[in-house]
Amino acid sequence: MFESAEARKILSTLKTNLERKIDHADTEVFNIIGALLQLFDIAEAADKQDQVFTSDEITDIGEQGLALIDDLISKLALLQLESEKQQVEQIALVIAQWIIAHRGTLTNIQSVVNGLAYLSNAVHDKAALSQLAMFMGQAAHACSDVIRHDLENTNPMRPWRILNINRGIIATRSHDLELMSTVFPELIQAIPMDAPGFFKEGMSEMVRLDYPEPVRELMQEFFDRTQAPAVH
Repeated sequence: MFESAEARKILSTLKTNLERKIDHADTEVFNIIGALLQLFDIAEAADKQDQVFTSDEITDIGEQGLALIDDLISKLALLQLESEKQQVEQIALVIAQWIIAHRGTLTNIQSVVNGLAYLSNAVHDKAALSQLAMFMGQAAHACSDVIRHDLENTNPMRPWRILNINRGIIATRSHDLELMSTVFPELIQAIPMDAPGFFKEGMSEMVRLDYPEPVRELMQEFFDRTQAPAVH
């Protein structure tokens, strides 16, 4: 779904563009780009040679890659290069897909969630939305126990909440009833405190955006399931 060749192209183009925009004496940005390219070299060479990494090794390599992505994004944000920052967030999705494909664990999902949020706003084809929601589910299942335990559940901007809420929104936009029937129970389990608000907002969207009746009925079912009974 997300190609390493495309990630390399983004990094190479980014390097060329930054050489025109910023002082090349600011070597840290270019060092990070170089480190990311080296990481892709390692990953691709291992795949071509059928080298077997343990799940812990995959996790460590992926963790290093996503940390580099976070560092690069921070640098680009300070330089007010928003377009370039969004491009780098898409590279986080390539790294996440590699971790998932090799049965590693995602221990840091901030840039992954941001990349998915940006991508979801650009996708409108319903089949592509279904595919995106399925990938988001794979990412959620690959998250570490620390992330999945959701200890910061009072923070509405925590990546775990945003990942699950956005997955629910994408599944709804796909109009794929089978997918929604999978995603909605998992959303309730993943973020139980936030689920009632999601389905309440979903019911409002059903009317405002004139969703098909089967989609409305399924949203209504989960809305009813998650609303607390009235106290008499």
